[in-house]
Amino acid sequence: MKRIPHVSALMTAFPWHLDAETPAVEARRFMQDHNVHHLPVTRGSNEIVGVVHFDHLSNGYDGALGDLLESVRCVDAQERADNVLEMMAREHCSVVVVIHHQRLAGIFTWTDACRRFAETLREPFLPTNGDHVA
Repeated sequence: MKRIPHVSALMTAFPWHLDAETPAVEARRFMQDHNVHHLPVTRGSNEIVGVVHFDHLSNGYDGALGDLLESVRCVDAQERADNVLEMMAREHCSVVVVIHHQRLAGIFTWTDACRRFAETLREPFLPTNGDHVA
């Protein structure tokens, strides 16, 4: 890695999201079907009102998603990844929503961070183009 990437290079782009009025039962099924653990929740066409974790939907609650929301940190897509990671650690934050031009652009979770860190650790040990002699 030659430079510190923006969080937009590491995030899950164009994430699934649901409206705050969506029934929790429907959201749970949606999250199971799409194998997601964190879901941005919006109100209206674009207002991000929070995030819901799959674990919070497992108690059989049948109301609307809006009642189960956790507040969420939003960061700009051009924010450096090291700054986002430091903020997540400092604030014990497992997920951030990434915004670009005041619109939902992505989601970045601790899982994304761990996956990318594992890739970074492996980089120096990956085979090259195969033109070298053993």
